[in-house]
Amino acid sequence: MIELKFSTERLTLEALTPDAIDAILAADGPGAPPLMEETLPFVRARLRTAPDEIGWWTWLVAEGDTGKAVGAVGFGGPPDAKGVVVMGYATYPARESRGYATEAARALLEWALQQRKVKRVCSTIPPSNARAINVAQKIGMRQVGTIWEEELDEVLLFAVERGEAGSR
Repeated sequence: MIELKFSTERLTLEALTPDAIDAILAADGPGAPPLMEETLPFVRARLRTAPDEIGWWTWLVAEGDTGKAVGAVGFGGPPDAKGVVVMGYATYPARESRGYATEAARALLEWALQQRKVKRVCSTIPPSNARAINVAQKIGMRQVGTIWEEELDEVLLFAVERGEAGSR
């Protein structure tokens, strides 16, 4: 099983393993990263049957100097047949407005675009989520359309292709 971990200027990103997910779900601390509460059990089960997919699901984001969790970034699974991955990001409410989401998303975007099978990284964002739209734009994504997501209604589709200006 491969464990992936790297640092940015202020943060540490670590791909979650099934054991790390167990610890998060059992912890008394901040709990599951925002927007991940319902998906972590699925991700844990998936990684137990497909450990080679570590890195293509959830990454915990922590402050590099304190080790305190600030949120999570990740993908909805490995690249599809066309080389597309869908990325998401969220910070704990108490850690918002510090640039953590932008820094973590940029780092994970760069990591993804260095992977041989990835040609495009996308994010789907509700039109009302101005903060997430701002992050997508800051890391070089551009709106390429809209799509329908059953639980969210119509969402904006942001994307960046390998080799596009701003994608590195």
